[in-house]
Amino acid sequence: MKDLAYIGIDPGKSGALCLLVPSTKRIEFLNTTEKPMDIWAWLNDIDFMTPIQVIMLEKVHAIQGTSAGSNFTFGFNTGLVHGLAGTVGCSTDAVTPKMWQKTLGVTTKGKAIKKNVAELIQQRYPEAEIYGPRGGLLDGRSDSLAIAYYAWQKWKI
Repeated sequence: MKDLAYIGIDPGKSGALCLLVPSTKRIEFLNTTEKPMDIWAWLNDIDFMTPIQVIMLEKVHAIQGTSAGSNFTFGFNTGLVHGLAGTVGCSTDAVTPKMWQKTLGVTTKGKAIKKNVAELIQQRYPEAEIYGPRGGLLDGRSDSLAIAYYAWQKWKI
């Protein structure tokens, strides 16, 4: 099996980027709050060592009832990743939350989805660091890993 990397991104204000190399089960996370140059360096280093097959972003849109700042952050992070991916020479794709959740096998609705996603990801990747030292979910990690998993399922060779 050829070693290829898949990047999944939850572009929210407290989102995360996740590297998944299925052949070795290598998983790394980076917060979306990092400086653009640090994100670029991370992507560039990954692509140098293990070619990135695709960078998969969660397809988000403005959500009525949320702050303008939050909606702007979604758009900013999405645009930033598209630009950085281009400088590294990687292709990007987008997926709706419903599509990647279906691929993962999410069966719940509403507020229970986050917990269900975390449980399903933990079953597939028990070594993934998605929980903090006090047991709470770390922002964006389980979703970004689930999106990377979806990317692998869609783009695997």
